[in-house]
Order: sequence, then C-alpha cells, then structure tokens
Amino acid sequence: MKRVIFILVFALVFSGCRDIIFDNPFDPEASKIEVKILKIMDTRLSGNGDLCFDGEKLWFASEGGTLYAIDPDSGIVTRELYVGGTPSGITFFEGKLYVGILERSILVLDPLSGDILVEFPVGEKIPAFITNDGTSLIIYDARSSSVFEFDPDTGVFSFMFKITGFQVSGIEGWAGNIVIVERANLSIYVFRPDGEIEKAYASPTNYPGGITKDSFDNFYLFSTDGKLYKLSLF
Repeated sequence: MKRVIFILVFALVFSGCRDIIFDNPFDPEASKIEVKILKIMDTRLSGNGDLCFDGEKLWFASEGGTLYAIDPDSGIVTRELYVGGTPSGITFFEGKLYVGILERSILVLDPLSGDILVEFPVGEKIPAFITNDGTSLIIYDARSSSVFEFDPDTGVFSFMFKITGFQVSGIEGWAGNIVIVERANLSIYVFRPDGEIEKAYASPTNYPGGITKDSFDNFYLFSTDGKLYKLSLF
C-alpha cells in the first residue's frame, strides 16, 4: 500500500513540475525560443521608448519628448519631431502616427508635416504602449496593467486581458496576436487576443525596449543602450 501511495505522489509531483517548467512561460526557468539576429545597428539614441514602422522608416518615441525617424537599414536618425510631454508608445495606423503620452493622452500626428491633428483624453488610463491589429488600436495601460482595444472613432476602450508581474517595455501586433516585450525576464512573449501565451522568445539584449516589425515580418527591437536589433522570430 505504501509503495502505491509513493508512486502516485511521485507521479503527481513530477507532472506538476513538468507543467511549471515547460508549460508556464512566466516561470524564469521555462525554455525560450532563441531569436535569429539579422543585424545590429547603433542608433546613437538611448533610454526608454517604443518603436513603430510606417512602411519606410522606423519611429522611436523618446520619453524626452521627441520622436525620431530611423533608417531601418543603417540605424541612422533621419528626422526629429518634438511633441512635448512624455511620449512612450507609438504606432502607425491609417497613415498617421498615434503617440501615447504618459500624462494621459494619445496624440495623432501627420508624419509628413509633424502637425498634431487630434489629442484624445484617456481618463485615468496611462497609454504606455500602443500598437494596432490593422483594424483598431491596442493600448497597454500601465495604471491597470491591462491591454485594451481602442476605437479612435468613438474613443471607447474595450478590455482584452490583464497582465500582472510584467515590466512591459514594448508591444506590437503580429498575425492576429500581440507581441509583448518583458524587461525583467529578458523575454519576448506572443499573446493571443484572449491573453493566453502562444510562444516565448529570449531577448537578444539585456536592455530590451520597444519592438516593431516591417512589411516582411522582420522585427526590430530597440535596446535602451542605443542598439537596434533586426530579428527573425521564425
């Protein structure tokens, strides 16, 4: 009888450990997929901020109040737009730049003229990071640690899922999912829209920041030390 009980307990413990190690991407010991580094560039920028791609160039939202256009092939800064406040998130959507300001607003800019076209108040939300899924905006609210869908036509936020224990440093929409960079665990997670984790990748840098992708699904990860990593997640 004792032998049967011991075997059952061992099986349960072993099964539980297996779930934690292999099925729980939040576990720091969980296996992560290695990304393929295609190129590393020096932007001569530094600090926290998000990235987006407008079809030709990258945009970096610096918390210093300036947006920087970056050549994706060289990492060279080609243009600067001062918007003020504390920009954090940025995405290119329907021909315009949407910029999350930590002082609780979202700016809509014409990327050609640099003019601010609209400013959306967001109530108590802090729009730390912004991306889009091709049809609507997706916002990470730092106040509630939650991801929301945002309709710029109505100004309505729709809750998607909550993330706890994360130090988010960038988000990007990808093939119907949401890529989220986690700074503390040096990880890049792929979330499904229901909040379930699809995959986990190891960050190639110890200082991961904003992330975006180009038209060919090459990813660009900004490192807060100024390096720009061109990556493949395939």
